[in-house]
Amino acid sequence: MRLLFLSFAFPLPANNGHRMRTWSVLKGLGAEGHNVTLLTFGQQAETELHIVGLRQVCQEVETVPLVLRSLSSTTNYLDRLLGSFMALPYSVRRFASITMRELIQDHLSRGVYDAIVCDTPYSAVNLPRTHVPVIINSHNVEHVVLCRYAAVERNPVKRLYASSEMRKLRKWERDICRRAAMVLACSEPDRQLLSLLVPGLRVTVTPNVVDIDRYVPREQGEASTILFQGGMDWFPNRDAVTFFAERILPHLRQRVPGIRLVVAGRNPSSAFIRQFAGIQGIEFAGNVPDMRAEIAKAAVCVVPLRIGSGTRLKILEAAAMAKPVVSTRIGAEGLDFADGEEIVLADEPGEFASVVAGLLADPSRRRTIGLAARRRAEEQYTISSLRGALREALANLPPDSLAVVSSVGMNRVEAEVRP
Repeated sequence: MRLLFLSFAFPLPANNGHRMRTWSVLKGLGAEGHNVTLLTFGQQAETELHIVGLRQVCQEVETVPLVLRSLSSTTNYLDRLLGSFMALPYSVRRFASITMRELIQDHLSRGVYDAIVCDTPYSAVNLPRTHVPVIINSHNVEHVVLCRYAAVERNPVKRLYASSEMRKLRKWERDICRRAAMVLACSEPDRQLLSLLVPGLRVTVTPNVVDIDRYVPREQGEASTILFQGGMDWFPNRDAVTFFAERILPHLRQRVPGIRLVVAGRNPSSAFIRQFAGIQGIEFAGNVPDMRAEIAKAAVCVVPLRIGSGTRLKILEAAAMAKPVVSTRIGAEGLDFADGEEIVLADEPGEFASVVAGLLADPSRRRTIGLAARRRAEEQYTISSLRGALREALANLPPDSLAVVSSVGMNRVEAEVRP
């Protein structure tokens, strides 16, 4: 098939969960023999550095410059305030680009594509009127992330704003999915949520995966070291670190006095790091060249997430290296790891601390759970699994699908966003 793939984020380097899924899907499509044209936001330096890798799976790559602040930045309050009076959610509007829309229109005018793949519903914001079938690659059920954020946010103003944005985003997500020929969800829970959002929607599960051969199980790591990995420019990860430091670590330190938590992930702000200056045993590794090295040093990997959707690549990476993982249920949502055998689940802070302490004291159980997790990853979360899911999904793409997406959002975009 000839596919036009639209992404709001440059897919390389694949150093976060979003890019890892995008890159895996692109590689899967290329490996299945599809002719992929990638249109993405990005910077010239990114393109020059990674164009050779991209062209191994994409026939054509074009980028449009777009500089974005983090969605959870505290410096964009004015944009958010103005957005409160607009129909489009801020998280969608920030990707609206007349330049990108014109580029997409130019490609569609050539009439050579069998389908358009929008990488998340956000990428559909620039899609002009078309009758080419549209496929949404869903990384999350996006409005669920905001719903869960509102549930834990203590500031009433932020909670009210998040609830308002969540309702707008749910409407956008529903409208886009209604006009899509198919949605690729990363888990069965996401498939069910999207099916409830849009009854009759064709949704197939295409799992998040890791290149299992790149992850080699190591020795059990440093006995009192635990690891949380994740970008610190993503609020759910910052919330997880705060939750662990304030609610779980005090219990854990009573059981393991020398405990050491390493937080590895991009862009921790100095202000965020200062929040933990008085807490002993927390270290921020920041950006690391290869996360596998940090995973190898840990005895246990922790995923104390309270906010999220989709599935966590950080769990799959730890499992691929045969590391035991302790996670909340939201953190492990959508992954078919057996509790107590391939992962350990705990939501209450005291219970979470007790489980981690027990694993630190029991090298044999750590090894047993880690190896079982590795087997699960080998069976279910590999590139070959993703290729099979993509093959089946595209084979069942309705040939007469109509996806007139411009009626959903582009008229509003043109009214709300200046060229």
